[in-house]
Amino acid sequence: MTVSLSIQTKSTWHKQSPSRLYPSLPRAVLPTSAEFEPMTQIVSHSHPWSQLSYSCVGVMHIETDAGIFVIPPEQALWLPPGMAHQHFCKNKVSYRSLYIDPVLSEVLGNKVRPLTIDPLLKALILEISSWPEDYQETAQTQRFILVLIDRLTMAKSNQLFMPTIQDKRLLPIIETLNQEPANKLTIEQWALKVGASSRTLNRLFNKNYGMGFSRWKQKLRILKSLELLNSNTPLVDIAFELGYESTSAFITGFKKQLGCSPKKYLAK
Repeated sequence: MTVSLSIQTKSTWHKQSPSRLYPSLPRAVLPTSAEFEPMTQIVSHSHPWSQLSYSCVGVMHIETDAGIFVIPPEQALWLPPGMAHQHFCKNKVSYRSLYIDPVLSEVLGNKVRPLTIDPLLKALILEISSWPEDYQETAQTQRFILVLIDRLTMAKSNQLFMPTIQDKRLLPIIETLNQEPANKLTIEQWALKVGASSRTLNRLFNKNYGMGFSRWKQKLRILKSLELLNSNTPLVDIAFELGYESTSAFITGFKKQLGCSPKKYLAK
C-alpha cells in the first residue's frame, strides 16, 4: 500500500498515456524528450526495456510499487525492465528520457535506483536525448552510449525517496501530512487518533522507513520543499507552508537532509 500522488492534491491531474510504446526498441538506446505542463500525469505503464528518467527543468515525482521517488534537476531515476511506473508533474517539467535495451543495461541491475547526476553524466544525457529517433548507429554514437552506461554504473544513489508502506495504522498519518505538511500533531496525539501507542507507531516508522516519526516528518517536508524551491517560491513562504517556526529553521533542516543550504542547492 502506498499513498498515491493522485490523491495528495485537491487539484485535477491531466492524464496522458505514454507517447511512445514499441513492440521492440528500434535502437539499443532510444532518446525521448517532452515538455510537460503543470498537473500532468503520465498514467501507469511498463515496458520490456529499461529507462532513465531525467528532468532538466522542474521537479517530477515517479511512483512505482517500491514507493514514490522525487526527481529534481541533477537527479534521475533508473527503471529496470518490466517496472510499472507513472509520472506526476505538479509544475512545468522539461523531460528527458532514454530507453535502453535490457541486454545493454543488464550491468545496472534489476532494482529501481534514484541517481545523482554529475556534470559529465548530465552532458551525456542531454547530448543523447537530442539525437533523432532514427539516428545513425556509428562508432561515434556507440562510444557515447558505452560511456553513458559506464557513468550510470558509477552514479551514486540518493535518498529522495519514500518507500511503499504495508501497515494501515500509518496510512492516516502519511495521508494527512502529505496534504498538510505543516500539521503540528505529535506522535502521542496521532496515537490517540489511530488506536496504537506512540511507541508502536515509532516502531512502525522505523520498520518501514528506517527512521522514527520526527525524522520521517522532517524528510517529508524537505522532499516537498524541492518542488517549491524549483518554482522560485521565497524561502520565507516555503518555511511557512511546511510548518517551520522560521526561515532559519527550514534552512537548518534542509542542510541536515541534503548536506547544503537551499541557496547552494539551487546554485547547482
